[in-house]
Amino acid sequence: MKGVVFDLDETLVDRRGSLDVYARRLNAAFSDSAVASGDSFVAEFHRLDGHGRVPRDEFFEHLSAVLFRNVAATQIKEHFETTAWTHPILFEGVPDLLRSIRDRDWRIGIVTNGGTVAQSAKIGNSGLVDLIDGSVISASFGMKKPAPEIFRHMIERLNVDPERSWFVGDDPRADIWGARQVGFRTCWVERYSSWPPNLPRCYDARVGATVDCLGIIAPDG
Repeated sequence: MKGVVFDLDETLVDRRGSLDVYARRLNAAFSDSAVASGDSFVAEFHRLDGHGRVPRDEFFEHLSAVLFRNVAATQIKEHFETTAWTHPILFEGVPDLLRSIRDRDWRIGIVTNGGTVAQSAKIGNSGLVDLIDGSVISASFGMKKPAPEIFRHMIERLNVDPERSWFVGDDPRADIWGARQVGFRTCWVERYSSWPPNLPRCYDARVGATVDCLGIIAPDG
């Protein structure tokens, strides 16, 4: 069968936009101890988050030390884990995109790096769970992209032919290079990550927004 497999953060879920909203909520929750507010707080929050690549316990420690007085990292961690992903924001057009792919009888999957609780909450609370055929989360699987095993697991789970299928993601190495190693055609969503100079330009297509991939992966409509 044909299929389309997506990355999650900054491909389907607007992680940065969702955290803009959450950061303001965190600021309000501990406003008496916050050392910044408004846009300044949000900008520093994102800097410390490092696009999610900073280990989470280290991230919470940095938030405690930099943005608050007398708020323990454990308090911030509890607040984040219970409220950050209650209402994740999808990029514009994503639900209609997935429905259009499903209308073609293609299989749809998600392969994402990250923690099981957070990534499951994003998939479930955004409504994506009702629009896909399966997901693989690195923390549960035991390997992270770009390890070929995690992509092969999704291929087997969806029962798709990777050479007739697409992988769509924003991370050049983890998503695009990784998926190409197991035979997927690839569409790079050029959002926050620039293409590394030491990595061959191995994508088949490049788009600025996830919704634009439909005309490339299924041009006949």
